[in-house]
Amino acid sequence: MYSTVSVISPPAAEPVSLQVLQEHARIDYDYDNTLLGLYLTGARQAVEQFLGRVLITQTLRWVMAHQAPINQFPLVPFTAYIFPMWMPYSMLFQRPIELPRAPVQAINSISVGEWGKDDTVLSADQYSADLLTDPGRVRRHAGVAPLPSDHISIEFVAGYGNDGTSVPVPIQLAILMMATFLYEHRGDDGGDMPDAVKNLLWPYRLYAFGDPDA
Repeated sequence: MYSTVSVISPPAAEPVSLQVLQEHARIDYDYDNTLLGLYLTGARQAVEQFLGRVLITQTLRWVMAHQAPINQFPLVPFTAYIFPMWMPYSMLFQRPIELPRAPVQAINSISVGEWGKDDTVLSADQYSADLLTDPGRVRRHAGVAPLPSDHISIEFVAGYGNDGTSVPVPIQLAILMMATFLYEHRGDDGGDMPDAVKNLLWPYRLYAFGDPDA
C-alpha cells in the first residue's frame, strides 16, 4: 500500500511567535526576522513530523493507493501488508483505519476512486469515525456493499486548536529550542534534532509499526 499526506489548508499561525523566539534566543535586533521566520516554520514542521501530529488547526488529505508508484515495485507489494497476514486491499476499509496525524477534530469527506473514473464520495451513513482515540479512526459500516477502488482519499481536520495557547507547553519549548538550534548552527553541524528537544517531545509522540525509534 502506498500513501501520501498533503496539506489542503495550512495553519493560520505558528505555535510560538517570532517575538517569543527572539526572547528565547536572546536576539535584540530585527534584521534577521525573515530568516528567523523560516527557521520557526521549519522547526514546527520537523516537530510535527517527529510526533506524527499537527499542532495548529489544518485541513489534510490522506490518499492510500492500491498500487505503489511503478519505480517502487517490487519493494512495495500490490496488497496491503497487515501483520501477521496478507490482506486484500478490498478488505482494508472493513477494519478500523488509523489516521496518520493527530489530534483529529473532524472528518470532512471520504471518497474512493478508480482509474479513469470520477471519485465516489461516501455518504455519512456509510462509515463511522472515532475521534476520541489518539490518533482518530474511521471504519466502514457493516453491511455496506464493498466499493471497488484503486485508492481511498480521506480529508480531515486536525490540530490542537487555532493558536499556540492550545499546544502543550513542552511542544512549544521544543519548537523554540529547535528553531534556535537551526539559527545558531545554520547547517554547520550534522543537523540531527538535539536530545533536549526529543526529551520534551517523547511523551507526545505517536508510534507506527516499524518505527526505528520505537
